[in-house]
Amino acid sequence: MPEEFERAAAALERETTVRGLLVATCRELVVMLDASACAISRVVGDLLIGLEEFALSGSPLSHGHEFLISDYPLTREVVEQGEARSMSLQDQDADAREAALLEKLGFQSLLMMCLPTGKECWGLIEVYGNGSRFDHRQVAVAERVAVRAGELLGELERGRAG
Repeated sequence: MPEEFERAAAALERETTVRGLLVATCRELVVMLDASACAISRVVGDLLIGLEEFALSGSPLSHGHEFLISDYPLTREVVEQGEARSMSLQDQDADAREAALLEKLGFQSLLMMCLPTGKECWGLIEVYGNGSRFDHRQVAVAERVAVRAGELLGELERGRAG
């Protein structure tokens, strides 16, 4: 997967706007992970505000959605600890709220990770699949993409402020 990461990183580096970067990040993660959809939300205190998404079906997920982070324990872990988490509807111990939302959106598996800028979790990346849980190899490369996207996001934001 190193060459897949390099291809994705190059695609992200071509983006010159925050919106373009977020959309490209979603698209690249869907392609790289053979997933169905991806969404990026902004973390604002205890609130997640949906910003961008990409779905192979072309149907919107829930763009512009707002959720309380504290209502979803697995999401809170990702945001607070900065470590990726995955779940599947097949998991015996899946959190009921997370599973209900996953079912509502019509997917079977979820990978969540922070979009980091510096030491902060700027946003939440959610990658949705219709198969089994994402494996360790997929999680590792997805985290690399998230870190690179976060670095580029920080550069874009500094450029706007300067």
